[in-house]
Amino acid sequence: MLALLRQWRVWVLAILLAGPVLAYMGFGTIWLWQAGWLWLATLLWIVAGVAFSVLAARWTKHTHAIMPPLDWESPETFSPRDRDAWGLVEEEARAGEELSMEDLTNADLYIETGRRLLSRLAAFYHPGSSDPLARVPLVELLTAIELAAEDLTHLSRQVPGGDVITLSHWQRAVQISNYISKANDIYAMFSPLLNPLGGLARLGSREMLVKPAWRDMQLNVLRWFYQAYVNRIGVHLVELMSGRLAIGADRYRRLTRKAGSRRRADAAEEPLVAAVVGARGVGKSRLIDALKQAVGGDAAIMRAWFEGQGLEPGLVDRLRELRWSEAPAYPGSLERESRRDRRHRKEALEAALEADLVILVVDEVKGLQPADVAFAQDWDRHFVERPLREAPPALVVVTNVDRAEVGAPWAPPYDWAGGKGPREAAVRSLFDAIRSTLPPAFGTLAAAGLPEGAAFGVSESVLPALAAQLHRAERSGLVRQLQSLSERSAVGRVMSQIGEQGRSAWANIRARRKSSAPRAS
Repeated sequence: MLALLRQWRVWVLAILLAGPVLAYMGFGTIWLWQAGWLWLATLLWIVAGVAFSVLAARWTKHTHAIMPPLDWESPETFSPRDRDAWGLVEEEARAGEELSMEDLTNADLYIETGRRLLSRLAAFYHPGSSDPLARVPLVELLTAIELAAEDLTHLSRQVPGGDVITLSHWQRAVQISNYISKANDIYAMFSPLLNPLGGLARLGSREMLVKPAWRDMQLNVLRWFYQAYVNRIGVHLVELMSGRLAIGADRYRRLTRKAGSRRRADAAEEPLVAAVVGARGVGKSRLIDALKQAVGGDAAIMRAWFEGQGLEPGLVDRLRELRWSEAPAYPGSLERESRRDRRHRKEALEAALEADLVILVVDEVKGLQPADVAFAQDWDRHFVERPLREAPPALVVVTNVDRAEVGAPWAPPYDWAGGKGPREAAVRSLFDAIRSTLPPAFGTLAAAGLPEGAAFGVSESVLPALAAQLHRAERSGLVRQLQSLSERSAVGRVMSQIGEQGRSAWANIRARRKSSAPRAS
């Protein structure tokens, strides 16, 4: 009886809310009929309904959608191996296009999808294991769930009312929509008896356009939420399998969830490092001095030059934050190479591996030396054998192009890409030799003359090439930092946690002593 009473109150409230609207519609219909405009109003009603259904279905599906867009670009923390794993996430999301409305409103679908995606990614990262999930740390799995839930909450709040919608609301909305659709079907079937011309037009437009478009719109909204779920879960499961969540949720947020253009400004204590590598006598120190002098010049002129080259003017400020590091020089020849020479090349390689940018300096007169080739091959092999690491961008700078041995007298400016002079042709010939000999990662080249008077090619060629690589450098630096933190041993992490707990306990003891001292006095 109590349930019926509550139902009665609901009906009273519904009548009070919708009754005046229905009354206005009835009186308006009578007035339109008396004025002779009923046919026109009916036609406009049909056209508006068709337009709404078609546009709603289209705008909830196409790329320029009214729903918040989903980012399917692999995150900047992903290594090449992670980008391959990202294909599994995209494949799972595409499978949502085939799901029915009943499936998309079933909570078990989302639980099963999460389990299946976790199993597939675990098998991808641990292909030789009989039970790949057994190797997933529980704390890191909980961290992935926490981060994914936070992302989904933020995404859902972008939809008006998204923070109060439950699964029962989804199911109830589908049921109510079905009831309304059935009522409209019944009305559309009987309307030709009351108004043959308008009723038949309404029945035809409803069956051929309105009903399919309306159902497509509902499916698109549900599929958007499903794909958003797969997107966010997939990102953090990939991070989990790569071991980068070992640092914990709080530290992961601090490192990764800053705006890309502000990351280095907010972390000015850790600027990008550019390692300048090369054989002995190729002019590394002179190149570093010329680079420092160029970035320290008139910023307005550099911004205008960058803008003319199609680069962001703001990259000038980020170039000024670069820290230049000169790696140990190594002998150019590999003949009769001593242990000390091999150690120098190994030290240069280690300096390059810890940098965010690598500049390999090659002398135009000496050409590409065997030790340069060995260094580049060792550097490339390091990242091939470690697919979880992102290789930093590399730039080859050819120096001493101003020397008399290269060609005609030195008379800048020069066009290294399309110039017809003998000096320009010689530089291009060396460029071709470098590209054909070194690994593909060293495919970006620039040239600079560094005479005692004024350098040419540093501001015109080298700095724009470096600026174009800054985005990749920031990404590789972030991946390296996350990887180094996550690769700490389990024993080291446990000892660190014990130390933190000990410091916290000692701080509490001191606080209690301080609070009890005034009472004793």
